[in-house]
Amino acid sequence: MHHPALPLFCLALVSLLTGCASTEEQAAKVLEDTGQVAPNSNYKDVAQYPGNVTCGKYLTNDYQGFPIYKDFVVLDTVANLRPLSMDVKVYCTENSAAALNEELQINYEAQKTQIDHILQDFRDLATPLEAYISGNPSYPWTEQGLQALVQPATTGNPPINFPENGYISSIPNDPWSREYHYVCEPFAGIKIPYKLQSFGADGVPGGSGINADIKHVYLPYFEHINRI
Repeated sequence: MHHPALPLFCLALVSLLTGCASTEEQAAKVLEDTGQVAPNSNYKDVAQYPGNVTCGKYLTNDYQGFPIYKDFVVLDTVANLRPLSMDVKVYCTENSAAALNEELQINYEAQKTQIDHILQDFRDLATPLEAYISGNPSYPWTEQGLQALVQPATTGNPPINFPENGYISSIPNDPWSREYHYVCEPFAGIKIPYKLQSFGADGVPGGSGINADIKHVYLPYFEHINRI
């Protein structure tokens, strides 16, 4: 039974009657273990969702020191104290697949072959990209592109380390035989995350259905709905 306004540290009698303690206390421990949430903090709207997800709000202070409730998402045993709006919409629902379809304006079931192709390419490219940055100051720059994983770039900031056979033998294309759109713009020596996406069947940014953009940052959402 879910009690939206009930604190996570349920009273013993209430715990005995409702069984609320397990879900809420586990979430509280994960949040407090981050060191960013005070022990015995106040919570509200706490609920559990498919895929071992617990969502709710925790009491903290805003930048002016005033008390405010902020969203949290606990996925398995990993706490996210600053979830994106899309995190809350996709994870904190009884139907994550429907929420993701609505957010991306797709029909995952109907487009599964193409989307799974893209997602697997994202996984395959993540390994050489992480290997590249482990030996160099940044990911390949935008102007260098993903081809910088195959052979050392001669433009931009050439790699300091590059294996004899490259980081990957070739770069995959999306289901419509187009190159993936890759962007990485380092600034002042800061390691900036890369952006990787397919522009869908029409090859144009934006769109819905088979023309929708599929970005590598969406990978955890698809993995979540496939897991549940």
